[in-house]
Amino acid sequence: MRSDVNIFIHRDKCFFCGICVDRCIMDNLRMYLAPCRAACPIHTNCQGYVRLIAQGKEEEAAKVLRSGLPFAGIIGRVCTAPCEDRCERRKADNAPVHIRALKRYLADNHPTIVHGQVPTARGTGKHVAIVGAGPAGLMAAHDLAVQGHSVVVFDAASTPGGLLCWGVPAFRLPLAEVEKSVRLLEAMGIAFQTGQSLGKELDVDKLEREWDAVLLATGAGSGARLGIPGEELPGVLDGLDLLRRARDGQAITPGRSVVVIGGGNTAVDAALTCCRLGAAQVTLVCLEARNQMPAFAAEIAELLEEGREIRNGWGPRRIRMSGGQGLTIDLSRCLRVFDEEGRFAPQLEEPIGLSLTADAVVVAIGQRRELSGYPADLRPFSGSSIADPLTLQTKRPKVFVAGDALTGPRSVIEAMAQGQEAAVSIDRLLSGETLRWGRAYWDGSCITEFPIDTSGAIPRSRATLPRRPIAARHLQAEVEESMDHKVALEQAERCLNCGRPGEVNGTCWFCLPCEIECPVEALEVRMPYLVR
Repeated sequence: MRSDVNIFIHRDKCFFCGICVDRCIMDNLRMYLAPCRAACPIHTNCQGYVRLIAQGKEEEAAKVLRSGLPFAGIIGRVCTAPCEDRCERRKADNAPVHIRALKRYLADNHPTIVHGQVPTARGTGKHVAIVGAGPAGLMAAHDLAVQGHSVVVFDAASTPGGLLCWGVPAFRLPLAEVEKSVRLLEAMGIAFQTGQSLGKELDVDKLEREWDAVLLATGAGSGARLGIPGEELPGVLDGLDLLRRARDGQAITPGRSVVVIGGGNTAVDAALTCCRLGAAQVTLVCLEARNQMPAFAAEIAELLEEGREIRNGWGPRRIRMSGGQGLTIDLSRCLRVFDEEGRFAPQLEEPIGLSLTADAVVVAIGQRRELSGYPADLRPFSGSSIADPLTLQTKRPKVFVAGDALTGPRSVIEAMAQGQEAAVSIDRLLSGETLRWGRAYWDGSCITEFPIDTSGAIPRSRATLPRRPIAARHLQAEVEESMDHKVALEQAERCLNCGRPGEVNGTCWFCLPCEIECPVEALEVRMPYLVR
């Protein structure tokens, strides 16, 4: 159990940087890690910046945020917020702290700090090629540049950003936020070469010969197919292609009525995009029950808020022409989505139970990995993985794979976490270190299971984030808006301040490095008077 016998922590000063734990040579200190921080795939010090906002220290909060996350303007908008799923505030009033929205608040109000550069190591003379400028590639490029390596990022598209540019609608993530992140990387010396496709302009064998290390982060940019009759008919659209065209300003009105197939965020975004393109009637059809849909609850609520229909528990059997230019999609009741072992294996009733007619059908049921330019020895077979799941290294020692190209479609934050891990492996390879040792980020210096006191929770509800009125929503206008200063302060004050450094072993010898090196004088070594 943590104690304050020899080490006292001033809670109002501490922002949980962990320096004291690192400096303790007597193995006396541990970091009692807040559940939010433990849940973050990229290890962001959530508790630190939230508590600093609560203390009125916004610039310091922005610096803490930037120290662990170079792309706060992006993640503050599109993160799946696993931190909020673990927030202890749920036990007090079943409503987590607005951790993601506070991240966006800092990015919007302190852009110079949040999008500023951090100190980088002296140049190593090593050169790394990254193929793919999506979330994984961008994160890896940043972290490798910080370590002093020279980085060039290649991408098939005309602009860097990957699915951040074409797979997420502008009403969720403005292109300007992606451009800020790219400019930050360019300022760090990272070069981008666009219009370079793997298997065409780029060749893995040549990259391997000419570069010290290669990271393949090509993503999952192809839409999955239904595999049913009629999928090739005119008027059947791919959801990702629809989103891409809408981003480019090339999308056409899909018709007065549209049926969208799928239950994830891409399907919901495609449905809302159709609304903004002029479709008067948009129906979403998915296999899952409402509470089992993989789409975010907030996005589902937005679709319903705009008066669109969701048909849960139905699966498509076939698509056929219905006279004129219309399409009819025949559906059967879904008996199950997953099998007994938890694998995706939908089972539909035999009879057709529902038929819907529409001008267009949009298929948005998932994405496929983009592996067309990979050599045969780097393609998965019989359920095998392309790369080591821990180090992300392939059979070719200099070649690594990260992001959706390795795992299949995941969230933006998970792809960035993969890029982060790839950068660790590549830096170790270039430094001549072992790749596997000590890869657990939260190692023995951290304690993640400990009792948390929720009795001091401020009786304040979770705020409703401001949103653009329905009548004013369009393709280029963000729906969710940033909270103001008053709301941000009130929401940050809801934080229970769960984590803290603490002594566990009673082995303090009063040697003082922890106290001396604390950047905010939050730690006091309570040594006997005559000793000090």
